[in-house]
Amino acid sequence: MKKINLLPIACFIFLLLGCEKPLQYKYQDKPQLVTCPGADKALMHEALYSFQEDIGAYYNKFTDYKKGSTTYYIEAYKQFVYVGFIGEANYKEIVTPHTLQVLKKLKENKTLWTLEKNKSKLNYSHEYVSCLFENISDEDMRTRLKSLLEVNYLSPEIVAEPMRVEVLKIVGDEHLAMYMMLDAYYQYLMDIDFSNTVK
Repeated sequence: MKKINLLPIACFIFLLLGCEKPLQYKYQDKPQLVTCPGADKALMHEALYSFQEDIGAYYNKFTDYKKGSTTYYIEAYKQFVYVGFIGEANYKEIVTPHTLQVLKKLKENKTLWTLEKNKSKLNYSHEYVSCLFENISDEDMRTRLKSLLEVNYLSPEIVAEPMRVEVLKIVGDEHLAMYMMLDAYYQYLMDIDFSNTVK
């Protein structure tokens, strides 16, 4: 009778069990209008739509707006934009398990983020972010953000109030929405410990 070496089989099983599941994309059927270089297009759109669904569900708990309608997302953006940019949104309540999986993948793009005083910050000079700024459709908003960037004064806290006032411009511009999602949502999620978060 032939002897079977169990060690290679055990190693193979261990590797299979230890492998992290790949991200299951949920929103790839949605329009992907941002084609900026420097980041994975599919991942960035997944991040955007996951963010929109998170804030939509959280801020429409007590509204009659139909899920998926324009008013549903506008209401969510209106409620989130200011507290999101100043870092005071209830991130642990808003975030979903899917978004946490997206966050893991976003963290792999090391050049998209910087560390400042032990906090994660969006790297405004990153190729992808620069492209977002260049392609913002509203000229006033584009000029404002680029001017703040040029004098090294751009931060989420500084743009919180203008973004609150101009929230409809964010909803109607995927480049601006993509910037907001990175600077007002995912950069804050980076530094939160979600290990004890129960969903």
